[in-house]
Amino acid sequence: MSANQMKFLWGLTLIALLVMVLYLGSHLRALMSVDQSVIPGCVIVDGQCTIQLDTGLSIRMSVSPWPVLALQPVQFEVLADDLQLKAASLALTGRNMYMGIHQYSLQPSIDQKTLSVTGTISVCTERVMPWRGRIDLETATGKQQIWFDFDVIQL
Repeated sequence: MSANQMKFLWGLTLIALLVMVLYLGSHLRALMSVDQSVIPGCVIVDGQCTIQLDTGLSIRMSVSPWPVLALQPVQFEVLADDLQLKAASLALTGRNMYMGIHQYSLQPSIDQKTLSVTGTISVCTERVMPWRGRIDLETATGKQQIWFDFDVIQL
């Protein structure tokens, strides 16, 4: 292979890598974007909050232990009294700073009124760092997306 052909192949490789990085960056941002005016959500205070769904029903989010500490196990729980919860996925990321996306599958209880998972939040770069969770729920009445905000403390 000639030197000109090698330069050409390296140039194509670099362009392909650049396109891939740009696409991946926009895809990851879109994965965690939430339109708060359309998607119901809440801010967790004292370990729990209530989210009013479009259907008029409500869901409670619970995070324990409270407050959430970085690098410590945390249980995320979705509770519904008047709605059957079949399955859900949870995605967590830093709200003001990209900290990666932590994804989990929530497991239903026997009565399908509760979904839960235990996860860990990575090291934070600030003493108190805001995080956002997005849950994609599968219910008896269809799919629903909700979000919740909470703070993580770095000791």
